[in-house]
Amino acid sequence: MTRTIQDADLDMWEAYASAGDFGFPERSTIVFQCLSDRKRRARTIQREQDKAAVEHEISTLSDAELAALLEQATELK
Repeated sequence: MTRTIQDADLDMWEAYASAGDFGFPERSTIVFQCLSDRKRRARTIQREQDKAAVEHEISTLSDAELAALLEQATELK
């Protein structure tokens, strides 16, 4: 499940849940990938819930709440 949001700079971001695979830590993570500028690094924020719960969180948060999480997210290194 993915969601698309727009930030204050009018960039479009895709948000999705990830857990364990592809180098991400075991805890669930919300990944934000910039669709407007593919050269920008992804941003992540870790959550305590399992992946299914994080997917539900992404689907039920308002755009403003998801944008606030994007602001708190750190750049993937």
